[in-house]
Amino acid sequence: MRIKTPGWTTRLELALAEPRALRVLDKRSIVGVAKQVRPGISEPSVERWIQDAVGAKRLQRVVRGLYLNCLLTPPARLCEAAVWLRPGALISLQTVLGDAGVWNNYTDWVTAVVPLSPRYTSPSLGRLNAAGGVFVFRGMPERVLEAGHEHDRLVPGVAYRRATPEAALMHWLYLSRSPRSHISAPPSDLDLAALNRGKLERLSRAMRLNDVLEVWRTRVHSRQAAQNGQERTSSRLRR
Repeated sequence: MRIKTPGWTTRLELALAEPRALRVLDKRSIVGVAKQVRPGISEPSVERWIQDAVGAKRLQRVVRGLYLNCLLTPPARLCEAAVWLRPGALISLQTVLGDAGVWNNYTDWVTAVVPLSPRYTSPSLGRLNAAGGVFVFRGMPERVLEAGHEHDRLVPGVAYRRATPEAALMHWLYLSRSPRSHISAPPSDLDLAALNRGKLERLSRAMRLNDVLEVWRTRVHSRQAAQNGQERTSSRLRR
């Protein structure tokens, strides 16, 4: 009995579902994989497959010509596309602190910091409303982003650049003091107990922000102490 060979679209989807497949794909990457499974396939045919795949949620469009690979397990996340949009982008700030439970105001916006360096062209900063969601890019000098040991700064074992919660907080503090930034200081209701104190202090020294961190941390403790006092007073009055 002759076994029927799967069509090229099925073979393409199987290739994109393999663990080694790219998690974020541009059109050129998809065409390249399609030509591996069916040499000579035309670009219009691949483009039609892309449109169908977006409609079937096998791909998620980020911006024109850039897609998240949803055939993988787990599927690609929007934050993984940041570095494709801004070279060197590092997921940080509210995204990282919210995911870690340090900041309780969850947002599905993707926040990232972008290195400012002669090695890179001047990036476009601020808010980007993309088809896949909202990105917010902030600029920081590369020397500040690279200050400190890598294991204190970066989350290991992920396929994209992602700051640790401790680094994300230090980036926020740095930006809140920068005359080029309009971001306010981190709120005082962050859960400091969820952070690694050693990492935080080492990074603050490396970034030369130890005094800034101490002032902000003192303000946080003072606010929390005042709240605890108010709660105890209210509790006694209710008795």
